[in-house]
Amino acid sequence: MSDSLDLTRETTTESNEHQTVRPLDKRPLWKTAALIAILLAATGLTIFSSITFEAANKYSPLIEWPTPPTYTGEAPVHIGAIQEAWNSNNNLVLVITPCGDDALNDSIISITIQAANSIRSKDRIYVGVFVLPQDSSLSYPIVVLRLYTEAAQNFRVTMVEDITENRIHNNYLDRKFLRA
Repeated sequence: MSDSLDLTRETTTESNEHQTVRPLDKRPLWKTAALIAILLAATGLTIFSSITFEAANKYSPLIEWPTPPTYTGEAPVHIGAIQEAWNSNNNLVLVITPCGDDALNDSIISITIQAANSIRSKDRIYVGVFVLPQDSSLSYPIVVLRLYTEAAQNFRVTMVEDITENRIHNNYLDRKFLRA
C-alpha cells in the first residue's frame, strides 16, 4: 500500500516538472485604448450631468439694493403705510398690523422679533421688522412676510392666525428656496 502512494507522488511530481510556465499575455493595444476612451467618456458624462443638475436646481439670489437698508435693528419701526416697509431695502421684510388686544399684539411683536433675529443670525441677511398703526377691527394681528429674491419678491405671505417663530421661519425658507 505504501508503494502505491509513492507511485502517485512520483507521477504527480513528474507531471509538474513537464508543465511549462506561460508568461502573462499582454493586453492588446486596442483594448487599452478602448478602456481609456470609456473612462474619459464616463468622466465627461459625470461632470456634464452635475453641471446640468446644478443649473436646474439653482436657487434665486437675493436682490442687490443700490443703497443699504434704512433700518436693521432689533426693535420694530412704526410706519404709516406698508410701502415704507417695502422701500426699506431689506432682504426680508416683516410687517405687523396690530389688532385691538394689546397683550396679543405684544406677544406677536415679540415672536416676530425673535424670528427676525434668528433669521439674521443664521443667514446673515438684512431683516426689517415694521409695525403699522393699530386696526381695532381685527381680532388677531396680521404679519406679512416678503423676501426680496428674484423668484420670491412677488409672493408675499400673510399670516393671520397661529403666528409662531417656526411658522415665520418656515415661510421664509419656503420663499428662500423658491426656484427661478
